[in-house]
Amino acid sequence: MRDQLILKLNTLLGGTPAILPGAECWYSAEMLDLVEQDDSPFTRLNRSRYLLLELAPGPLPRRIEALLHELSVQEIVPVIAHPERNPIFAKTPELLGMLVERGAVTQVTAGSLVGDFGRWVRDAAEELFRRGLVHMVASDAHSVDQRPPRLQAARERVRRTWGTEAEMGLFDANPSAVVRSEPLAWLPA
Repeated sequence: MRDQLILKLNTLLGGTPAILPGAECWYSAEMLDLVEQDDSPFTRLNRSRYLLLELAPGPLPRRIEALLHELSVQEIVPVIAHPERNPIFAKTPELLGMLVERGAVTQVTAGSLVGDFGRWVRDAAEELFRRGLVHMVASDAHSVDQRPPRLQAARERVRRTWGTEAEMGLFDANPSAVVRSEPLAWLPA
C-alpha cells in the first residue's frame, strides 16, 4: 500500500523531486518488537539502515540506552529528530552527546536555525552545532503555509556561520549517505 502511494506521488510529480519512504517514528516501549517485524509500521529512511526517531519533549525514556544497543545489534542507526526543540537536550546537551556516543546521529530542523521556533530553540541548535552534535539539517515541513521547508535560508545561515564544508556535509553528503544506507560521509568536529 505504501509503495503504491509513493509510486503514485512520484508519477504525479514526474519524479522530481522524488518522494522516498520514511517517517519519524515515535519512541515507545514496544518499538524494538515492532522494528523486528517484517511488516513493521516503522519505515526506515528510504528503507535504509537509518530510522528517524522522535523522542517525547520530557525526560529521556529509561530504556533509551537499551534501545540504542538493540538497534545497533540489528545494524539500525537511530537519527534523533529535532533535538534542539527538546527542552531536556536544550538544557543538558551532554545527554544528547551520550546518545551520539552510543551510535545515534542527529537531524535539526531548518526552521530552528532561522528562528521559526523562537530564540531558545535557535540558541539550542547553535549550541548543538558548537558541540559537534549535528549531523543533518532537514525541513520538517508540514505545509507551505504553516511550517514551510526553509532549507535555503538555513543552508545560507550554516554556510555563513560554520562554513562551506559544514554546509555540504549537513545538506548534501550526509543525507545522501542516509538514503544510500551508507556511513555518514561528514562528521562534525
